[in-house]
Amino acid sequence: MTKKNLVSLVLASALLLTLAACGEKAPSGSGSGSGAESTSPSGSQAEQPKVEEVTGGSERESAEEVPLDTKLKSKTVREETQWFSFTTDETENATYAITSVNQTPETSDLRLSVYDEEENQLNQYPLDAGQWGGAATLNLDLLPETTYYVKVWADKGDVISYSLILRSPDGQEPENNVAQPGPEAKDELEIFAATNQDDAQLIPLNARLDGKVSRGEGQWYAFSTNSAENATYRLTTVNMTRGTGALNLKVLNQYGEQMHQYTLNAEQSGKASTLDLELPTDTTYYIYLAAEKGDTIQYSLTVHAPEDGAVQR
Repeated sequence: MTKKNLVSLVLASALLLTLAACGEKAPSGSGSGSGAESTSPSGSQAEQPKVEEVTGGSERESAEEVPLDTKLKSKTVREETQWFSFTTDETENATYAITSVNQTPETSDLRLSVYDEEENQLNQYPLDAGQWGGAATLNLDLLPETTYYVKVWADKGDVISYSLILRSPDGQEPENNVAQPGPEAKDELEIFAATNQDDAQLIPLNARLDGKVSRGEGQWYAFSTNSAENATYRLTTVNMTRGTGALNLKVLNQYGEQMHQYTLNAEQSGKASTLDLELPTDTTYYIYLAAEKGDTIQYSLTVHAPEDGAVQR
């Protein structure tokens, strides 16, 4: 064996990670999919730097005032609504992005509506954040220096843990959303699957991860792009379980927008399926995996950086 081949073999073995992705529910209804603790170095969690716990008021008149550009965490009260208020900044002709994530599997939809001071509902239909854990975003053109009210409730009156962030025009700028870099690929690194987008752990680029989906539950991971400009990232997944339905994969941004037109399907034939995405620099994206027919599927997943298998333009 040549010295070059030996080095390649060592690097390849160092990039094979152990991925604890059993898809079990977390004890609190949110968080990592397994609810277990790792004794090995764990992956970094992709989350906002500022987090604030809130409870909300029971009616509009008692609405809790909340800040812009801060991740708010709360929980619905059974059969009740929650009210929050926020005040826009001085920006004229501005669009605000209101994003929520339902962090509790097997619940009804989390719903949200926005009202002005005259009690007019500003969104024609309520924003729905589903129990699958993906972000849902409502974009509204709002007046400067004006107070608005947010009503939150569970569609079927159940208890749902959730996050809410009210992004100002400035808070939506790319320079104010610089991604946290993913972890280095280390031998025996364990990364746990999450049940929602908020709790997704960052995975290393250019490393193969092995996992398993089961019982119809979806799994979430995150990855951050590097500093390469005009770069294409290649995601590769393999369904390693014969006699199953397809393994479905989606990539979403922080607003819950899917970055590709069609879902990537990895069939039970064992042939690799790939998705090429041209993505901006220093940005975090979220990967959602689920078995099409709710069966148990062993899989592998790799996110290739531009300099490692994807095309850099």
